Amino acid sequence: MVIAALATIFVVAATPVSPPGAAAQPAAQTRAHTAAHAAHAHVRSSVSTARPSAPAQPVGASPATSGTGPPYDVATTSIRLVDPGRSTPARGDVPAVSGRLLVTDLYLPVGATGPRPLVVFAHGWNSDPGVYEALLDTWATAGFIVAAPVFPDSTDLYPGSPVSDYADQARDVSFVITSLLHDHALAIDPTRVAVAGHSDGGTDVALLALDPDYSDSRVRAYVCLSGEMPSGVATYSVAPSRVPLLVAVGTNDEYGLYPLATSVFDQAQTSTKALAVESGGDHLGSFIDATPSAADMRADTTRFLELALEPRPPTSAAVVAALQQPSDPTITVTGPSQSEPAGGS
Repeated sequence: MVIAALATIFVVAATPVSPPGAAAQPAAQTRAHTAAHAAHAHVRSSVSTARPSAPAQPVGASPATSGTGPPYDVATTSIRLVDPGRSTPARGDVPAVSGRLLVTDLYLPVGATGPRPLVVFAHGWNSDPGVYEALLDTWATAGFIVAAPVFPDSTDLYPGSPVSDYADQARDVSFVITSLLHDHALAIDPTRVAVAGHSDGGTDVALLALDPDYSDSRVRAYVCLSGEMPSGVATYSVAPSRVPLLVAVGTNDEYGLYPLATSVFDQAQTSTKALAVESGGDHLGSFIDATPSAADMRADTTRFLELALEPRPPTSAAVVAALQQPSDPTITVTGPSQSEPAGGS
């Protein structure tokens, strides 16, 4: 099966490293660590699957059951990437270790032809990519290859206490991009690369999108979901940019992220940006729940990615016009005020 072969390629290429404090890759776990995540408990599986059932094909092969265009069926697998040049910090009683193991979930559009756009997704603190399956599936069914690494610092899947590490996680995102672009088993368009993240992962995105010390010239679009301006990053600064940015948040975010995410939007000096706000929306459910508003929010992020990765970047006005849905008054999309300076370079 092609998907299994993909996993084999990456396991052989990377030196096997166990998660911090463990002798082997942890078994599937459920999480009930906060009220928000307890309401969205998820069991992580390492089994490659295709939804609906269909033979997995290499991305770029002839269309299969999914037809010639979206929505595509989605095949999933996990790969292991190791960056030996950076360390993993201590997780409470679990000591620090050298190297960074990045188990990365891949969501592949089955039968999509030609090089595909790539979205690398950063999960939140005390969480993991499986929590966001509804969101990541949405992007893959639209034709994007989605890669979601498990951050060894902040995940809930490994022993010890999760820690925030925005700087290293931003570097992790760039490392994943480099690894996937150098693998010939995946047909990725290097001119269409986007980065998205939620909560602490959204803060990782803010660091990449706003701070030139962490920016990645290969990234053409950023999506910050319930994120904030990063703290504890000594060299943090904001510089002009021409890479489109979407910030999305709910007004009832139980961790108080509504004004903090809005601050990311306000401080971003990019020539194209939009702010999507769900009235009454919460921290996580606004993006993964099976509600009409959550589905609309996922659709908005998808439309933004499609627009932002076009050969010519869209204007803020074009993004707002494409995302605003009159049928759903709970989501309001706005652009920058005319008094704000335009982004540069």
